[in-house]
Order: sequence, then C-alpha cells, then structure tokens
Amino acid sequence: MNYGQRGRELLVELKRSDWIPSYNDEGVRGTLEEIRLHFEELDDQAAAFAGLNYSKPPMESRPSILLHHAAIRRNKQCLLVYHAHRVDKLRALRRETPSALPASLSTTVLSEAETDFYGEYDKLVSRYSAALDLDLSAHQSPPEQDLIQVRVIADGLGRVVVGGGGSSVSLDMGTIHYLPRNDVEHLIRQGALEQLDTEESF
Repeated sequence: MNYGQRGRELLVELKRSDWIPSYNDEGVRGTLEEIRLHFEELDDQAAAFAGLNYSKPPMESRPSILLHHAAIRRNKQCLLVYHAHRVDKLRALRRETPSALPASLSTTVLSEAETDFYGEYDKLVSRYSAALDLDLSAHQSPPEQDLIQVRVIADGLGRVVVGGGGSSVSLDMGTIHYLPRNDVEHLIRQGALEQLDTEESF
C-alpha cells in the first residue's frame, strides 16, 4: 500500500488549480477508506497481543503500529487542509461578489455540502451587515481613513448624496472632492472616480 497517496493527490489538485478544482468525491472517499484500513490493521495487531499479558506492544510490532498511526494522522491532515482551503475560497468569493452563488459553480465545482455552506454563510453575513447597517463587501482592504480625496474622471455623474445628513455634492468632470469612503467606493471601483494621495492634489 502506498500510504498517504490519496490524500496527497487531493492537495496536489488544489495547488495546480487557479481557483479550486471540482470537488473530488472519489479522492475524499478513497482517503477515508485508507484511514479505515489503517484502523482495522491497528485493531488486528492490538487483538493479536491482547491476550499475551504485555503491558506494552512487543518490540517487533511497534514499528508497524507507529507507521499505521502516522498514516492515519497524515490522511486526516490532508482531508482537513483540502476542505479548509475550499471553505476559505468560498468565504473570499462571498466578500468579493456579494450575490447568489453562480449556478455553474454549484453544479460542477462544489459539493452539495459546500453549496449549502455558501448559502448559510451568505445569509449570516447579510444579517450581520443589516444589523450593523454596514456593507461588509465595500472594502477589500481595511480603510486607513474615513474621508478620502478623489478626482472625477468620468462625465455625467451629476449629484450624489453623501454622509448621513442627506447633503449632496456635484461630481463634475475634473473636480476634486474630500468625501466619505463608504459613499464613493463603488464609483472608484467603476472607474468614475480616482482616489488621490494627498500630494497628488497640489
């Protein structure tokens, strides 16, 4: 038996993939089956010397016991890393695209459990965002300041409401403004506004 090979193949798949590969149900089941076989082998060895009044396994059995135990631990670690990596990718997907899971992913790439996880995680994040009245997907990195300086680089934006007081500002082409990040983040992403460093405005 090539110990740990099935678990290793799962991790190699992850490494070679641009995002995450299709869920390898066969590989996961094969790794679980290998773990089961190692457990059975350990049980057989334990039963073999159980009636011999040994306080410890005989010396000749110890290398085999250690080998099977190490193989079990390695396969478990491979399965945990495989699934944790995929879950992390799904969390990142929800942060980057706060919308329903694309049907192509749920039917061809993800397992049924992963699709269920994404749905429940989406509901959890949406409820939390609503409770805080805060769009958690607005910032891909933590903001260093609440107000930012921006230059208007697209025409026809008109007036936008900023701040909580209902005040508005006219975003005319070429003008520079000092505005709350939350109110203009989406315009920066769309390419309508350009965020400036302090030195750039002079």
